[in-house]
Amino acid sequence: MNTLMHHWLKRLEESRKPAYLVIPDLIEEDVESGRLRPRDRLPGLRDLAGALRLNYTTVARAYAEARKRGLLDAR
Repeated sequence: MNTLMHHWLKRLEESRKPAYLVIPDLIEEDVESGRLRPRDRLPGLRDLAGALRLNYTTVARAYAEARKRGLLDAR
């Protein structure tokens, strides 16, 4: 997952879109490319926020957007 976070951090820094919209895009791209597989666990909100140097609320909003798009299923 460390490589994945490095990739995401780089993409977030390069993007002009808000982070809460970029993260679901990245999840979708990584599923399509095989970097993420169905049932892979994503980091918790606080862990991801720390790894990506983002606010907790931004990551919560990103995960909510990913759920809306059908990319995540929280259990």
